[in-house]
Amino acid sequence: MLIYFQPVLQKGLFAIFHTALKNGGFLFLGRSETASEYSKVFTPLSAAEKIYVHRSEGKMEDFMPPAFNIPRIHTASRSVQGLSPQQDSSFTMEGVYSRFLEKFLPASVVIDDQNNVIHFFGNYADYLNIAPGKATFNFFSLVNSDVNLVSSTAISRCRTERCPVTYTGIAVDTPSGHRVIDLSVQPVEDESGVMTGLLAVLFVEQRDLPLEGVLEKYDINTTAAQRITDLEHELQVSQSELRSTIGELETVNEELQAANEELLTANEELQSSNEELQSVNEELYTVNSEFQQKLDELTTMTNDLSNFLSSTMIGILFVDSELNIRKFTEYIGREFQLVSQDVGRSLKIFAHSFPGEDIIQDADNVLRTLTPVDREVTGMNGRFYTMRIAPYRTTENSIRGLVITVIDSLGEGRNRTPAAAGDPDEKR
Repeated sequence: MLIYFQPVLQKGLFAIFHTALKNGGFLFLGRSETASEYSKVFTPLSAAEKIYVHRSEGKMEDFMPPAFNIPRIHTASRSVQGLSPQQDSSFTMEGVYSRFLEKFLPASVVIDDQNNVIHFFGNYADYLNIAPGKATFNFFSLVNSDVNLVSSTAISRCRTERCPVTYTGIAVDTPSGHRVIDLSVQPVEDESGVMTGLLAVLFVEQRDLPLEGVLEKYDINTTAAQRITDLEHELQVSQSELRSTIGELETVNEELQAANEELLTANEELQSSNEELQSVNEELYTVNSEFQQKLDELTTMTNDLSNFLSSTMIGILFVDSELNIRKFTEYIGREFQLVSQDVGRSLKIFAHSFPGEDIIQDADNVLRTLTPVDREVTGMNGRFYTMRIAPYRTTENSIRGLVITVIDSLGEGRNRTPAAAGDPDEKR
């Protein structure tokens, strides 16, 4: 739930945790929350599970926001038997100024360093009222207009001089009638005499109260002049801070301009790179078109060659140096009983239609001697064929296998008997 709170409220809650937890106690937070800003007070036990161990020797003012900026006084830091954590927290918050104001019973308020009222005492309704509109606890939005100027001056002097300031003889028109009061602003201290940053504003109607510090008769002219002087001083300080801020902003602006120029340069370089990439892309497109054209030509040539081989009585079989089938035409496929799935298989496992020939032995001899074999053979169907086994040479003149060619010598449907041994025309 802490992640939905403003940072000021978060710090205030961590201050309450610091007050409520014993030394060595555990603080469990949600997975999205952290106490890393308060490592002097809450030491991580398991960062992943957001479990922290409380260290009571840590100081509350190290992390408390202005509205909660009350030092951890000795009385509150002691373990109070019988008090719940909420009561102990209230004891820390209210105990200091409650005990301080016990000797003053007039209408009073306690304000923080942002002039916000954090506690009301006595019959304050005659001097403070809730104005219509957006709710606020700002003291100067609530205080009676007759004491606005004098209270502003007294508060400013009290903070500057760090001592009580009292103005006497102030005429005030209140809802219960006209009154003459004293207005006293007292700094609130803890039991050890340390300033807490809080101020008590007292509207004193009885003159017999023992008021300390600066005591002056209220004079509107003198007070106004003093207030003008204070405001002029505050204005000078504000102007000085403004000039310093402007200087810092100018420096930051120069750095931003330099960074912007670098970004513009980088953008120009990226634009140039984009143009180069566009040029390369166009070149790649041209090369791709040329490759596509070459591929189309190669496809056409392959189709022409396939049609040529299938339309002739020529069978061609390509094998590698291990006699594994690489490619073959349909004509020779019938003679070796080959199908397209046989590509990659060894030629040695296939039977052929030439029973009188040892084609595997002839192929091994050609691979060994690189001398082609060219002779007439007879098929099982009685036809005569011309068989040629030659090395397969690449354009680099390296041997990459064999080319086995089978040609029908007499043409389809024509047979003859083997020639007589003495016929010279039949000797090869």
